Amino acid sequence: MERGIFIIAFFFICFHLGGLATTNILRLTFGAKLPVLSSKCHCDHCGAAITPFYQLPVISYIVCKGKCRNCGIRIPKFGLMLEIIVMVGMFITLVCFDFSVLGVTLSFIYYEVIRFLVVMKHGKREMDFKKQYVIAVLAMVPFYAMTAFVALLYGVVCKG
Repeated sequence: MERGIFIIAFFFICFHLGGLATTNILRLTFGAKLPVLSSKCHCDHCGAAITPFYQLPVISYIVCKGKCRNCGIRIPKFGLMLEIIVMVGMFITLVCFDFSVLGVTLSFIYYEVIRFLVVMKHGKREMDFKKQYVIAVLAMVPFYAMTAFVALLYGVVCKG
């Protein structure tokens, strides 16, 4: 029972990080103007604000059928694919290393490699790239610490 609860917790952590990754990574690429950690999200076409619930690409893509709720323009599938790649890759890494702190560390390294590759492929943002990249990396520290703590709890509760 406890193991199942921890697996669900790890899945939701990865799901959240996948959503964060989409925004975070795309804001480091060419053309982005919002700061990496800005809580504001908007449609690139019509400028309509996106509420927090719809900021999770997998959920919003399904609920809105791949379109902006305001103007109806098709949402690029790249954000959805990026979220799925980050979420699934991090979760698989955790599973392969039995939800250990090593697995947490490797899953976050995986995330950073994905971020680096996407930014290099799609071009760096014009404004304050280095500063925004450092902020993006540092913003992951609390998520890493929380996930590592959950891994330690998992080790104590489920592995004895």
